[in-house]
Amino acid sequence: MSLSTYYVMCKSVLGYYMRGKQLPSWDLKLQVFCDVVRYYSQLRFPECSDDDIDTIDFDQMHRGFQSQPMPPTELSTKVGVYRGFAIDADAQAIDPHTLDGLGLAEQPLRALIEQDARCPRQIPCELVASWTACAAHNIRRDSHKAALEPVPLASSEKIVLCLHGGAYVMGSPASHRETLGKFSACTGLRCLAIDYRLAPRHPFPAQFHDALLAFYYLVAQGFKPKNILLLGDSAGGHLCVGLVMLLKHIAQSTGSQLRPGAVMLLSPMPGLLLDGDSLRTQAMFDYVAPTPLEWPNAPMRLLYKPGHKCTDEYRKELAYPLLTPVNGDLSGFPPTIVQCGGSEVLVDDIRKLAEKLQKDNHERVQVVYDEYPEMVHVFHRFSYRPEADAAFSRLAKFVAELKQPS
Repeated sequence: MSLSTYYVMCKSVLGYYMRGKQLPSWDLKLQVFCDVVRYYSQLRFPECSDDDIDTIDFDQMHRGFQSQPMPPTELSTKVGVYRGFAIDADAQAIDPHTLDGLGLAEQPLRALIEQDARCPRQIPCELVASWTACAAHNIRRDSHKAALEPVPLASSEKIVLCLHGGAYVMGSPASHRETLGKFSACTGLRCLAIDYRLAPRHPFPAQFHDALLAFYYLVAQGFKPKNILLLGDSAGGHLCVGLVMLLKHIAQSTGSQLRPGAVMLLSPMPGLLLDGDSLRTQAMFDYVAPTPLEWPNAPMRLLYKPGHKCTDEYRKELAYPLLTPVNGDLSGFPPTIVQCGGSEVLVDDIRKLAEKLQKDNHERVQVVYDEYPEMVHVFHRFSYRPEADAAFSRLAKFVAELKQPS
């Protein structure tokens, strides 16, 4: 622990006992975590401007993110098991013609498809299976090998494709292993988490390409699209929304059925253009430090065309629906649940996304929005908190209420 971190931690503890809780329901552990991580966020994304853009080494920045990644978490053997493997990207055929008319992402996606054909690569991933998921298929703990194979254990089995958060610059299946274990335990579903490519070395739409390949992979393994559920937190939630929009476009051009069975969004990043008041009013509580679009090192700038100045034309491009979904047509979504904390900086924009989903889908499908008072960004990771338990219980209820596949 660095001296500066120790200072921030001590200051937070003293503040808790001398000035009191920042919010009435908070405990010491949550308050110190938010103060320390907010401090680190400010170090990772220091204030700068487009005047500095020519001096920024974005590749070095990428290496810096990877040298100090989100800490890995462990899956307790009391909860379940997991296995790492890799998907051959070139084995999942994507017809470039299905991207016709996609707009801003069309040509970059075509280029990525061609690149995979020339230079085969793999997408690392992890399959998480709780003992609850194993028991649902009569798999015993002492012979669980079958549960770690990415093939259907029954023709009607649902599986969860998990897209991790981390502002598109950090995160991995390992950083979310514990959370996915808890999700698998409460729902009885297996989870496939992919290690998609990260910015700024791999800008948009590389992440969408990897998510699409993972979905196609599960279909090729024998899972019906309607039995594939999507789960994503933060940037992963943004990616889930984009994946559904991308699948809808491809389905319309091919006449195929590619709609997933459900979408579960945990404090999703609503888009790259944000304007909610909570970016200001909740900044003293949430551990996520807001980074203005004017900063070239802001996560949204690192995802889309890193190194480009924030011109009027650039801002117009950020309004593209795959980047800012509220600007698009969100009809045709499967049943969706959105969960977030009432004290996170993104809450106002998340509300707008949920309202857009509800409006565009009317009464055709269920769109649930749950807001947890005084909770921060992706509070699900605080497994000891009753709010996290309540959120996971609600997710389990949501999954249980999905119609049984025919």
